[in-house]
Amino acid sequence: MLRYFFLVLTIICVFSCKEKKSDINISTDRTMDKLTIDKPDYASELTKLTPEFIDDNKINQWIQFKKFKDAMEDMSQLNPAGIMTFVSELYKITSSLLKSPFPEQFDKLPIYGRIKVVQTQIIKCHFYAANKQNEKLNQSLDKLYLEYNILLKRIISIAEENKIKLDNFRLDQPTVHDSKMKPAFSRK
Repeated sequence: MLRYFFLVLTIICVFSCKEKKSDINISTDRTMDKLTIDKPDYASELTKLTPEFIDDNKINQWIQFKKFKDAMEDMSQLNPAGIMTFVSELYKITSSLLKSPFPEQFDKLPIYGRIKVVQTQIIKCHFYAANKQNEKLNQSLDKLYLEYNILLKRIISIAEENKIKLDNFRLDQPTVHDSKMKPAFSRK
């Protein structure tokens, strides 16, 4: 009988010593069933190009950029239900913009690089929207609008730089390196 007593006592000890699971669920990257998007700070403060600036620099003739600008402004009036559609379409438009010829005055590395930065933010937004990570999606959308504003400000500054006369220094045509055709650090 003493044997059975020790056997029962050992079994009771084994089962009573189980580690209790905590009821707290800690998750840093929460995924939700439904996307909830806050209004990003920079969406309401998008930089606008004036009609005079658009006419003076013939931006209306740069069709791919006009499509890109319209898509970004439409996305700032965001409907959370259609975020994936907006972001996917914006990525296609940005890709076609990068492949299209730029006008001579804007065919410069700073403009091309800024558009690539915007495209990177679009990819991040798509990833977070696909994985329903609301907090990171909101942060990425805010960064996307910030980068878009920086792009437009850079376009404005390059247009102003183009107005400066360089003939005093006998530099009528500064050397422009087309990075799309021949990368800057290539050995060609």
